[in-house]
Amino acid sequence: MSIILVPTSHVAEESIIKIKEVIEKVKPDCVCVELDENRYQALKSKQSSSFKSLGPSTWVIFTLLKKLQEKVGEIVNVMPGSDMLTAVEFSKEKNIPVYFIDQPIQTTLYNFQKLSFSEKLKLIKYALLASFSIYTGMGKNKQKIDLTKVPEEELIDEVMAEFQKSFPRLYKILVEDRNIYMANQLKELSKTYKNIVAVVGAGHKKGIRELLADI
Repeated sequence: MSIILVPTSHVAEESIIKIKEVIEKVKPDCVCVELDENRYQALKSKQSSSFKSLGPSTWVIFTLLKKLQEKVGEIVNVMPGSDMLTAVEFSKEKNIPVYFIDQPIQTTLYNFQKLSFSEKLKLIKYALLASFSIYTGMGKNKQKIDLTKVPEEELIDEVMAEFQKSFPRLYKILVEDRNIYMANQLKELSKTYKNIVAVVGAGHKKGIRELLADI
């Protein structure tokens, strides 16, 4: 039995190529993706989710993050989420079963709403600074990161460690809790399928891999 984790960047052309290569080579019994059903349908229909019902601070944060991701997508000419859509569509072309293994977005948003107002304000500040850097091209790391490729694991570890340090509660909500959920889904599927390919964001790979160490 094997579970192969394919780390992706949601706007990197390299991710799309890598996903197809791995599926072609491994010919897995099933493919799992870091989506839930609602997020998949939204991506497929190219519809934007509305966050206005979640309160003004949450709406501002998710709108900023969405615009930031869209801008990066424009720069590299890849629609955000193309990696996950590719995994789903390519697997279906090969008649390989597909499973959505991410935590329901409603659960994640509910937990996000429980963040303190000060934490949300801090996140808004960081999102604004990141947006300014991307839109103006003034980011100090712009020469270090090739947006068309998945970052090296060392850089991902560095970024995730800084994220956890700066936003410990948010890190738990967006990373740790979802890692646990996805790892449990994979463990359950491994009872049925011998060879599994799981396509997940690069920031989730290490945590999920550690949680799967006992199988």
